[in-house]
Amino acid sequence: MKKLPVGKQNIRDILSNNLLYVDKTRQIYELIQQGSLYFLSRPRRFGKSLTISVLKEIFSGNRALFQGLHIAEKADYDWQSYPILHFSFNDFGHQATELERLFNEAISKYAKAFDVEVDAVNLIGQFKNLVESVAEKTGKSVVILIDEYDKPIVDFLTEHEQAKKNQKVLREFFSPLKGLESRGLLRFLFITGVSKFSKVSLFSDLNNLTDLTISPLAKDLVGITHEELLENFSDRIQAAGESLKMSKEFLLEGVQLWYNGYSFDGTVSLYNPFSLLSFFQQYRFRNFWFATGTPTFLVEMARHKRLEPQELEHKKVAESFFNTYSLEHLDLIGLLYQTGYLTIKDTSPNRYDVDYILGYPNQEVRKSFVHNLLEAYTFQTDSTVSSALLNMKDGLRTGDLDLFFKNLNILFADLSYFHHPKAREKAEAEAKLFAMWEGYFHSIIYLVTVFLGLEVQSEIAKHQGRLDLVAETEDYLYLMEFKLEQPIENAIQQIKERDYAASYQNTAKNLILVGVNFSKATRSIEAWESEVWER
Repeated sequence: MKKLPVGKQNIRDILSNNLLYVDKTRQIYELIQQGSLYFLSRPRRFGKSLTISVLKEIFSGNRALFQGLHIAEKADYDWQSYPILHFSFNDFGHQATELERLFNEAISKYAKAFDVEVDAVNLIGQFKNLVESVAEKTGKSVVILIDEYDKPIVDFLTEHEQAKKNQKVLREFFSPLKGLESRGLLRFLFITGVSKFSKVSLFSDLNNLTDLTISPLAKDLVGITHEELLENFSDRIQAAGESLKMSKEFLLEGVQLWYNGYSFDGTVSLYNPFSLLSFFQQYRFRNFWFATGTPTFLVEMARHKRLEPQELEHKKVAESFFNTYSLEHLDLIGLLYQTGYLTIKDTSPNRYDVDYILGYPNQEVRKSFVHNLLEAYTFQTDSTVSSALLNMKDGLRTGDLDLFFKNLNILFADLSYFHHPKAREKAEAEAKLFAMWEGYFHSIIYLVTVFLGLEVQSEIAKHQGRLDLVAETEDYLYLMEFKLEQPIENAIQQIKERDYAASYQNTAKNLILVGVNFSKATRSIEAWESEVWER
């Protein structure tokens, strides 16, 4: 059983130490054969840096390192070595406020390594001179590998002025690339990042730059397919099953549910590599990838924009969506897709175009992001939310709705403090706020039931109207109708009059009709009642 390279991104270390490597050299070989200028956008911890490392060793001519892998067996690959300039913006860290100085230091380091002179007064000239001098000194075109190009911008999205400043420096750094490519000085250019919102402005002159983000060329370049899982992890699957006392089939079902589901073309489904490796290292189902980067900025943005969480389950976008990001107009759905909290779940042909359906990739992301949204939407701490959710879960599973609604009101406790309008505000402001509260109320109920792992449907269209919520446990099926400042009996009466329960009459579970009234004055659940539906 090979050791797992959790967190390792250097292919030489992985292969030299006989660690597990899922062979991606077939895909990389095809990229090299079909083009030379590429841009790849993928979420963090998804294998971008490892891909850069593989490219670096291939263009160093290090064939011996890849013995037994696909590319080493390709007779038509010549394994020439080329001069390589590798820039990893991950190394810059939070020093990106001094981005120009960091670039100058990196250029000076390469000038010293290749023993060339770089004589220019600005960053544009320095980078241009470096590539020209290295190509002249070695007699070969240059390979440029740039990892996490957008980190100096993504890390400062909440500090707009610094982000704009860094964007300007990046534009200067990348501006010589088109001229260098047209003169034949570039053998290969590969740029990775999380986002695309800066790509257009930074690389707009590179007309031949192939965007791999939703290209078939990169559909499984990073990430792990189910076939690769079965081929490379068979011993780990057996060991995990023994450790967790699960059958192989049940274990694989859980692994797929938790860590599979990413797709960048709507057809090939991928596991998150970091989460998969972490699971087989610890034999535990938990939130590995999500825990490495809490999306505070994104959930605050969702709350600020009053996003209805149901939108994230099934969001249709046109293909143009993947090319319209900008730092000046940050789009929440775009950011969620780029950062990996949403992925392509399906495609829908639209004449000569294609529409894409976005949604959560898997249980790991869905459950964790929903928990973060609950904290943001209720202004509660993690411990308060977690404790309330556990009690609510017990309430629904046992039919104890008193326990469920008591703890739901705990989540609503601080909403009045944060959103109650001051006395001097006009009645129109109060009415507007109350309309917002209605959306908050529905959103929080929805987030709670989703997090609890229940089968949830929200605002289900029926032949006589829309049912607010259906929540299903092993023994109970709840049909819920919410009312605002109305007699509580109206809610259950509406469920009956519109015959909402007819669709569920064949269920063997206890079918419970639930009416809930939300109070405008107290910003909480004022009353609720339930009734067992008699078939």
